[in-house]
Amino acid sequence: MNHHYYNELRKTFQSYFQWNKARLKYITTLIISLIDVATVNLQRISLKMNSTVKTESNYRNLQRFFQNFKMDYEEYARFVLSMLPRKEKYYLVMDRTNWKYGRGDINILMLGIIYKNTAIPLYWEMLDKGGSSNTRERKQILNKAIVLLGRERISGLLCDREFIGVKWFKYLIDQGIGFHIRIPKQVKQGSVLKKNRKIVNNLFRFLKENGKLDYPKHVDIFGFKLYVSGMKSKNGYCVVVSNKSNFDSLKKYQMRWTIENLFGAFKTRGFNFEDTHFKNLEKIKLLIVIVSIAYLWSVLIGIWLDTVIPIKIKEHGRKSVSIFRYGFDYLIRVIKSIYDNLYEFNNLVKILSCT
Repeated sequence: MNHHYYNELRKTFQSYFQWNKARLKYITTLIISLIDVATVNLQRISLKMNSTVKTESNYRNLQRFFQNFKMDYEEYARFVLSMLPRKEKYYLVMDRTNWKYGRGDINILMLGIIYKNTAIPLYWEMLDKGGSSNTRERKQILNKAIVLLGRERISGLLCDREFIGVKWFKYLIDQGIGFHIRIPKQVKQGSVLKKNRKIVNNLFRFLKENGKLDYPKHVDIFGFKLYVSGMKSKNGYCVVVSNKSNFDSLKKYQMRWTIENLFGAFKTRGFNFEDTHFKNLEKIKLLIVIVSIAYLWSVLIGIWLDTVIPIKIKEHGRKSVSIFRYGFDYLIRVIKSIYDNLYEFNNLVKILSCT
């Protein structure tokens, strides 16, 4: 791989990250190689790194990088924010993804920021356990986002049924963070002092299939007066609670799916993250940064391409390809023929320097 082709990309990263010259050059090449092979597997990446040394040396250098490099994760978060319009407000979305590697658990708690109906990784924590996150772990990453963005730029938080609980809801309300969170079907309404309480789904029992309702009154959930919205389908009920307003609450909650698309892009529909052989959680956390930079760049390219040549819409009303995949595929094609497309490559680099 001829490194001088990536001079403009290195210069762009230099304006956002306090990496020394050698590290800047190495990480730039690593990101390009990752995109080129579309996998986090270090053996595959090593084939695309420095062509002047043996592949085995490239592989050992990659191992040393992930062993020794200390990343400033706040620097990464500021980089993400600098790529987005400065005065806009954003929805945040929190979710967890996990898989087994051998007998161990790879368990990631992720907070994403939604831009153009696409979730972008902002903060994450590696959970040294299997199973759900707790309130302390959730607060840890959300507090960072509050400091970074300021409460006034957070439109709300979107979460699935795992992210409920008295302490969690109290924290969000005390912080002034609006939320739209789906609750499990077994959650009951009303004061715990009352007998014969009914489940929340009961409020929507009169709905027809595919019917929706923003319940007109506050409902007592976990001791808090919350707004409730519900939808009935052939698979059951979807009930979402909100602390500020349930206007369009179900529609807002649907944006939570953006983080599922993000996880898909990290895994089988993009970077094949589960191909990593890392067990060390700090190495995996660093690997997420590298993948996230490549992912964000692909998303920004996809957004730009969609304005030039709009993505086709299928009969069911959905796009034929995701914004990420649209940009990712185009970026791969340009990288693979960079010798003939250096001008186009540098134009794609400019997307990272002006939004």
